[in-house]
Amino acid sequence: MNHDLESQLRALRWRDPPPEFLARVLDDAQRERARVTTRKRWLAFIPVPLRIPLAACWLLAFYFKLTTPEAVPAATLQNYAKLPPMTPAQLVAHIEHVEHLAHELLEQLRGPIPPL
Repeated sequence: MNHDLESQLRALRWRDPPPEFLARVLDDAQRERARVTTRKRWLAFIPVPLRIPLAACWLLAFYFKLTTPEAVPAATLQNYAKLPPMTPAQLVAHIEHVEHLAHELLEQLRGPIPPL
């Protein structure tokens, strides 16, 4: 913020709000408090302007929870649990096989080397 503008604003004298305005705000606050206390207690902790957006977020989260599939289905996890554990030799052989396939695919992507 511009320091000159800030000092000018701080130097201004602000008027107090009119007493009618303060009385109306106090009455509105007391009516709202009386209305909130008649509702369920857990709802009273949520500010009124946030209730509808918060409810929408909860519904959206519930929808995604119901419609999103699991990362790994339970049946697959059960089938993996039934498999015998891999030995280190099998694991190394699998890694070498995958590396060999990757090198073959890379050579196919590069194509023949053109003569210079």
